[in-house]
Amino acid sequence: MKVSTRARYGLRLMVELARELKKDDIIQLNKIAKITHLSEKYLAQLAIPLKEAGLIIGVSGKKGGYLLGYKPEEIKIRQIVCALIGPISLTDCVNSPEICLNYSFCEARTIWTILSERMHEILDEFTLADLINKDSMKAIKEDFSRMPLLDPDLVLAKDNLEATDICPTKKRKDINLKIRKRKKAIISIIKGPV
Repeated sequence: MKVSTRARYGLRLMVELARELKKDDIIQLNKIAKITHLSEKYLAQLAIPLKEAGLIIGVSGKKGGYLLGYKPEEIKIRQIVCALIGPISLTDCVNSPEICLNYSFCEARTIWTILSERMHEILDEFTLADLINKDSMKAIKEDFSRMPLLDPDLVLAKDNLEATDICPTKKRKDINLKIRKRKKAIISIIKGPV
C-alpha cells in the first residue's frame, strides 16, 4: 500500500506551516510553495480539507495567509491524513464489511483490519509538534532504528544516489528512465527487426 500524494504533500504542508509559524504570526502559501517545491495552486487545494477539519485557519486580506487551528502538540498525524484522504484502511471491507460476501469468514480481512488498526495507532502516537522538533525526531528515529529504510542516506547510498531537497529525487526518475530505455533496447534485440 502506498500513501496518496495528497496525504504526503498535505502533511508536508502542515509540517512547514507549523515550522514557519515559529517565526511569523501568519504564513502565506507562496512561502510554503518555495520550501516544498509544490505549486501554490496545489497547496491551496490541499488547504481546503485541512480548513474544513479545523486544522488550519485561513485569514483573508493582503496580509492574509494561514495559521494552525490548534497547537502543534494537539494535532495528531492521523487527523491530518484523515482530513486529506478520509478514513484510513488497507481495504474497503475493513470499514464496510457488508460490501463483501465473505466478510464473516474471511481470514484476509482479519489481517487487513489488524494492519489498519496498527496504522491508526502509529499515526495517533505522533503529533505535528513531534515532526517539527529536532530532538523529538531524533528520539523517534532512535526508537525505530531497527527499520533500515528510516535512514534515507543509507537507502540512497545503497542505490548510489545523491539526496536532494525535492521528493522524489529527480535523479531516481532519470535512473528509471534509463532502465526503461535499456529494457526497450533489449526487447528490440530479442525480437529482431519487424
